[in-house]
Amino acid sequence: MISRFGNHLRTHIHRPSTGRAPAAFKSWSCCLPSNPLDNNNSKDHENRASPSIFRRHYHATSRQEILPLVAGLGVIFVGRYSWKALKRMDQEWEDYLWELQRYQRQRLKHANASEIPITIGVDVGSFYLKLSRMNGNKPELIETPQGDRYRFNGIMIQEGGDIVTGKTALDKFYYPLTEDTKDSATDSSSSNSVILPYMELHRNSHSDAASLVQNVFVPAVSEAMERVASDMSSNNKDDGKSSKTLRTVLALPPLFYNRYGESFFRNFQDDSHHTITVPEPVAAIWGAQELGIIPTPQSKEENSSSSLVIDIGGLATTISLVQEDKVIYYVNLHDVGGESFVQQLVNRILNETGDTTMSKDPMSLTLIQSSARSSVMELVNKTQSNVHIPYLYMGRKPDNPHLDTTISRTALEQAVQDFWKSETVPKLLDDGVLSTSLPPPTGAPAIFTSAITKVLEESNVVPTNIETILVVGGGSKHRLFEEACKEAIFALIGPVANSQKLVLPESSLRSELTALGAASLLPNFDYDFDKGLENISG
Repeated sequence: MISRFGNHLRTHIHRPSTGRAPAAFKSWSCCLPSNPLDNNNSKDHENRASPSIFRRHYHATSRQEILPLVAGLGVIFVGRYSWKALKRMDQEWEDYLWELQRYQRQRLKHANASEIPITIGVDVGSFYLKLSRMNGNKPELIETPQGDRYRFNGIMIQEGGDIVTGKTALDKFYYPLTEDTKDSATDSSSSNSVILPYMELHRNSHSDAASLVQNVFVPAVSEAMERVASDMSSNNKDDGKSSKTLRTVLALPPLFYNRYGESFFRNFQDDSHHTITVPEPVAAIWGAQELGIIPTPQSKEENSSSSLVIDIGGLATTISLVQEDKVIYYVNLHDVGGESFVQQLVNRILNETGDTTMSKDPMSLTLIQSSARSSVMELVNKTQSNVHIPYLYMGRKPDNPHLDTTISRTALEQAVQDFWKSETVPKLLDDGVLSTSLPPPTGAPAIFTSAITKVLEESNVVPTNIETILVVGGGSKHRLFEEACKEAIFALIGPVANSQKLVLPESSLRSELTALGAASLLPNFDYDFDKGLENISG
């Protein structure tokens, strides 16, 4: 009886009630004895514990299998450590460059004028060209020999191929309002035609666009450098210093970088100076910092903050987001600029004359445009302007050859916005420079709101994270643009931004900040569109 009970107990120990061995016992199944009920010598197994019964079997990994594993783990460890080391080196190099920039800025503020290299800053705007230089420790604009602070950007090609620029070309300039005048105005082979390099670069229609830019700014820069070098030579003749390092800092719209590449404009060099190209919004921030309009960053974190630059020029508006002296994203609003007022006033005058032949007569268009430009400038500070064009009807109305009319600022602003709504906005939507999350804009505030929203969407920046909103450009002097910027910022960020973040310099400075900032580029530094400032000193 006891023997049977013992056998039954051992059976339940070796065979669980489920009929299957638990997972914990599977690895030992090969080492346990078979069922005692099926074994005649079960008692011998019970009384004698053989070492072979409970011996564990191990798998020995071959050297061919373990060595690749160890090598792989070593590569991963070394690679991870090297990656961290490289990241740390990059961070330390960026910190060094930032400290070097701060040191250079502080040193220039207390340096003598003789120690500072001669730098000519050039702002190649859409309609006007501005030149600047460092006078001691402050940048200043370089005037023409006639005393003009701005230079017309157009090129007049005369018979025989002679090129005329400046005020002479501006007096002969008119917008191509019809196909007849358009062919005359854009054909370089026609007599006394005036070409705007910006329009040719924007349309990408000129086979040699670089030569157009050179024809505008190279003669102006050469004349300015001769004057600056002459001034420096007269100031230093007593101490025997004859010449210094000359360089040109060329500020260009971000559109030209994107379309033609930075190297496109890096071919204006000679033995005496070299040319550095920078984006206009970056130069505008430098100019505002140099004049104390916005604070200069005192730490690398402050320099990494986001700044929005709204550059309202003559033929276009560019809205850019800048971080660490680099343009993160921008939109170009073609045909949204100060010249829109001139164009619409010209159209109004032509309609008032009732003479369709004037729109095809270059001489009449030149007279009308010159008077319209003067009236638009007057409307910046007045609510209405009297337009007087003497002898416009010469040969047409002998009894009264003069034109006299009145235009109000409100009426002209409405005409400009109506034109944008019907002609400009559809093109901007096709170009993808307006936000698709907002309805099509119908006025100036809505256009700026949509364009700023597009920049913030593409750069993944929250509106409240923008530290500074800087408005520059000659077109911003018009009340319509200034109010549109204020309403757009109020709609996106709120009333706090208008009082604390929106920076509206004096109207006379807005068109000059970019040129002044170009002249204040730190010595021994170059600029790369993707990397920002780069130290080039040996």
